[in-house]
Amino acid sequence: MNRNIVYVFTGTGNSLKVAKDIAAALGDCDIVSMGSDTQYEAAGGHETIGFVLPTYYRGEPGKVAEFIGNLNLEHNKNAYYYTVVTAGKYDGNTLCHIKKLLKRKGITLNYGKMLDMFSNYVVSYDMRDTVKEETKKSEIDFEPILKSIKNRESNQIPGIELLQEIAYRALIPLIPEMDKYYSVSDDCIKCGICEKVCPVGNIGLDDTGRPYFNHHCEQCMACIQFCPKRSINYKDRTQNRRRYTHPDIKYTDLAMLNGKVDPKIVFGSKPFSPDKKKSGSSIVAKLMAKAIWKIYGL
Repeated sequence: MNRNIVYVFTGTGNSLKVAKDIAAALGDCDIVSMGSDTQYEAAGGHETIGFVLPTYYRGEPGKVAEFIGNLNLEHNKNAYYYTVVTAGKYDGNTLCHIKKLLKRKGITLNYGKMLDMFSNYVVSYDMRDTVKEETKKSEIDFEPILKSIKNRESNQIPGIELLQEIAYRALIPLIPEMDKYYSVSDDCIKCGICEKVCPVGNIGLDDTGRPYFNHHCEQCMACIQFCPKRSINYKDRTQNRRRYTHPDIKYTDLAMLNGKVDPKIVFGSKPFSPDKKKSGSSIVAKLMAKAIWKIYGL
């Protein structure tokens, strides 16, 4: 067991790049995917435990909340805990959410920071052509964050912003089945890359090697952004938009993180089965979500 561990969730590689840089700086460090359904037991004796993740809809990905909620940290009460949130300009309530998830386990989040990185939610907008410049700026901005983590510094985690919380709570339940709007064109070469890079095992491959979606999506954009033929798209919006993956992260890095080394093996193909019962409150929440959805242009 290594002295340090970094838990990471990543789609296009931004958060994985940060996690790898932290691991290299700390040394003696494991990197574990928070998309996993199996690694919920943290062995005792870690000196530092980190969480690196992106912001989705002004909060953490649903799978991250689930993972941390299930993670057993009982034998690591005295470790130094930190979080780095990668985001395009704004991280919403993500840091506060992680702080609360850990507090329920009797853990104090010692340090948390947002790192502005290249924004890449291609469903809503085109990619800018400033990858090189923005990547360089992110590297510079990350230097003091990395120094603080190495020095085990503490800081004040911001509180909840109500309007952002309302938006997050209304939108996040709709995310898993957004993949019903995905299409796979005839340009697909059945390479299996999309299945490998999906952090939550949402993509399966049929008998011919063509991908299909299992409706527990996190909207990480890995499948769309890493597809070498741009054959996976969302509605009619993304076909002509640029693609982005972190320049230092290859699809093989994500495949290794996700434990997917053979494109012929289907991982995580269990169908998503949401509760079909609708309460009055859920109907109101859905109407509210649709109104917010229009603001986001989705």
